[in-house]
Amino acid sequence: MYDILITGGMIPDFTTKTFVKANVAVKDGKIEAVLPEDGFVEAARVIDASGKVVSPGFIDMHSHEEVFPDGSTEFDVSKYYLRQGITTGICGNCGIEFNPVSYVKKVYETNGGGYINYVPLAGYNSFRDEYGFGWYGDVPADVRAEIIEKLRAELEDGAWGFSFGLEYCPGISTEEMTDAVMALKEYDPLISIHFRADTDKCLDSVHEIADLSKVTGCRVELSHIGSLAAVGGNMRPSLDIMNEEMSANPRLGFDVYPYNAFCTEIGSAAFDMDWRAKWNCGYDIIMPLCEPYMGMRCDEALYNKILKEQPEANVVAFALDEADVRLAIADPNGFYGTDGGMFPGMGSHPRTAGSFPRILGKYVREEKLLPLIDALEKLTIRPAAFVGLPTKGDIRPGMDADITIFDPDTILDGATFLDTSLPNVGIDYVIVAGKVGCDHNELTGELGGELILRN
Repeated sequence: MYDILITGGMIPDFTTKTFVKANVAVKDGKIEAVLPEDGFVEAARVIDASGKVVSPGFIDMHSHEEVFPDGSTEFDVSKYYLRQGITTGICGNCGIEFNPVSYVKKVYETNGGGYINYVPLAGYNSFRDEYGFGWYGDVPADVRAEIIEKLRAELEDGAWGFSFGLEYCPGISTEEMTDAVMALKEYDPLISIHFRADTDKCLDSVHEIADLSKVTGCRVELSHIGSLAAVGGNMRPSLDIMNEEMSANPRLGFDVYPYNAFCTEIGSAAFDMDWRAKWNCGYDIIMPLCEPYMGMRCDEALYNKILKEQPEANVVAFALDEADVRLAIADPNGFYGTDGGMFPGMGSHPRTAGSFPRILGKYVREEKLLPLIDALEKLTIRPAAFVGLPTKGDIRPGMDADITIFDPDTILDGATFLDTSLPNVGIDYVIVAGKVGCDHNELTGELGGELILRN
């Protein structure tokens, strides 16, 4: 007796770049068998997937994990990830680690699992901030050594690597970053980097990230390339640089989210310059995500008021060129990410809830930027290989039963900048470790996700 039998679906075959009609049998959290379409076995639950794609669960290469304030163990953001077909997320990006690995481990144990799998990274900026050197301060050698030991402790607890947010903390020099990676190279860490600068310094920033992987030999991921290169007309040359570097170095990668607006705190270093002149725009590209200004467009007075009174408020900046974002989505290399996150008392960018249905609906089906099989490859088997998750990213016997079943003719995002709770369309089931966690947008309460620790 199997736990689940999925019948009649179209399974992506990444070797032949085709879809194969077959049945999938699941038992004890694993894909036990892939049967011919007329093959049938006894199962406790049969799911009819006729006309649907039975895909490996989507892997989010750039996410932000739960914020657990005041000892909370309540999941929030991962519910939104699950509803859009994500079963595994790489979290702790942009140099920001909201909770130590030990605490996240406790949360998963307390709840008996999670909505999705988390692959945790430690945040370099978070540790650096503890010492009070500010965004631009130079950290002396003895303090750097202490930060490295804090990172080492997180790696020993199971973090897969660590991340840097260079734009948010320009004082992190290339030397400081490289020394930290080299000091911990024995762990073969996965390194995620939020770029240093856009516009006229964009290409230098791309080279800096590519060179780090080349010099250290570590896996290095350039975070959300749209936020870096879709300002100032730098996307095409940035992609050219990355593709050339990646052709010689399989340990280098990049990700993109499918929106022409980024989101960050209004008081962050991203705005700590004459950003209007740099981006050739006005205050009206800024949309606050805080009350009572939610959804308004700024003028100079409102911008300065929020900056003074609520410097930690999240804002959306419509500064990215849509054509450049499309270039990155269509690129045959790279991965996809959400850059999603939920923060208590603040609104959220729709990328948290709708990124992957948007890619498959708007950019694959409607705009035909790339074939569906290629998009799914970038969402599943390729990020699994890059991160080092050998039992994820494919539909075949022995793999983890992380599965997303969707209708390729209807899948589309629902979330907007004013309401991230609007449901996506066309995602029937999301299964994590053999448990149906989401059934037609409804959460079932079955928690199959785990905190995936290094080694």
